[in-house]
This record gives sequence, C-alpha cells and structure tokens, in this order.
Amino acid sequence: MSGQSENRKTKSAKVSLDASKNKRELAETMCASAREAFEEGEFDDAFEKFKRALKLDPDMVDAVIGIGKLWLEFGEYDRAYEEAVRAVKLNANRADAYELRGHAERLREHYKKALDDYSKALRLDPKAYVALYGRAVAYDMLGETNAALNDFRDCLALAPEFVSAYYDRGVLLANERRLREAIDDYTKALDRDPEFAHCYVARGEAYAELGDPKRALQDFNAAIELDPDSPDAYYYRSVAYRQLGDRRAAALDLKIARDLGFDEENDA
Repeated sequence: MSGQSENRKTKSAKVSLDASKNKRELAETMCASAREAFEEGEFDDAFEKFKRALKLDPDMVDAVIGIGKLWLEFGEYDRAYEEAVRAVKLNANRADAYELRGHAERLREHYKKALDDYSKALRLDPKAYVALYGRAVAYDMLGETNAALNDFRDCLALAPEFVSAYYDRGVLLANERRLREAIDDYTKALDRDPEFAHCYVARGEAYAELGDPKRALQDFNAAIELDPDSPDAYYYRSVAYRQLGDRRAAALDLKIARDLGFDEENDA
C-alpha cells in the first residue's frame, strides 16, 4: 500500500509540475503576442494580452514592464511608476525596469530621481540607448546642457536612426541659440521621418530667427499640409509673413492660429 501511495504522490507532483510549465509557456506566448501588438500600436489589445499573461504567471517581469510602458502611452504616469517599482522588486537586475521607472519619474517631473534610475539602467546595460535619451532630456530640464548633449551624442552613436533624439537635441540647441546646429538636427530627424509635422514647425522657427522667412515658409507650409489643424504652424507662418511685409496673410494666419487655440501668453 505504501508503494502505491508513493507512486500516486510522484504522479501528482509530476502533473503539478507539468501544469506549471504549461502555464509559463502559455504566459510567454501571450506576452510575445502582446509585444507584437504594442509594436503595431494596438495598445488596447496589447494591454489585455499582458494582463492575461500575468494571470498565468504573476511574476512575469516582461509583462509587468509591458503594462508599465502602456501606462506611459496612456499618459498614466503614476501607474507606470507603480508597475516599474513592481518590476524592480521582481528582478533588480533588469535594466529596462529602471529605465521604465526613469521615464515615469521624468514625466512626473521628478528629474533628479529620473537621472538616478536612468544611470542604474545604464550601469546594467551601457547600450541602453533609450535610457541615454531619457537621461539627456532630464539633464536638459535641469539646465545641465553639456551633460544633456553628451548623452544625446552617445545615444545617437548607438542608435543613429533615433528620430526623437535628433529632434529633442535640436530643441535644446535652438534654446541655446545654436540655430544652425539645431537646423542640422531637425533636418536629420526629417530625413528619417518626413511626416514629422512639428519638426517642420521647429525648423521653420529656426530659419525665421536666422532672418530667412522665405525658407521658413516652406517648412510651415509643409507642416500645415501634414497637419492642417496645427495652431503652431499657422502662428509661426504669420510671423514669417510679417517679416516678408505681407500683413494681410499674417493677420489671416494669426486668426486661424487663435481659432485653433494657440496660446500667445505661453509663447511669450
């Protein structure tokens, strides 16, 4: 009898192990499908799949990080932070967990905490170019221009097709009145993403500030063609028209910009 009992226990343990293995495999499959949906911009579908993966395996760090990234996309930065904290607790050696927490902290305007998390991510993975990008933006927000430029440089050395890094470095350079360099970065961003409407606006602003309103108009026209409801494009095109002495066109664009909600006080 005791031998039969032991056999039953062994079979029961094997069934339990097999069930756990099947759950993990199903969770991994579901998580992979969620990541595909995320990459395709199908965020609601990705969210549901990540949640199903976590029901199968509550300790799956990839799914936790995936949900955190989705909260960032949804503008729910506090929730993204909570998922990042959970991911770090599950695995303190995951660079992407610290990177996620850095994004959440930066977007919650906790820039020094964001720097700390991005640095932790980079110690774990020196090639984490998105962490370099995030840290560059955080440095910029703290007024540490040289540190920001260094991180943008290192980020783009690792990821030379990273459009947002060119654009944000361009904004930093424009704010520093290094307009020719800013235009170069905006151009690199547009070479890689010709439908980046606001980048045309930014480059047009730089041309206008350099006293080249005709060249600026080309960019503002391109921006409006891509996004006819862009108040910024109409406002800054009105500035270019004023520079060219076309008061009627300038007044018309200014009215459109105001109707679309352009905030002149914030721009002052």
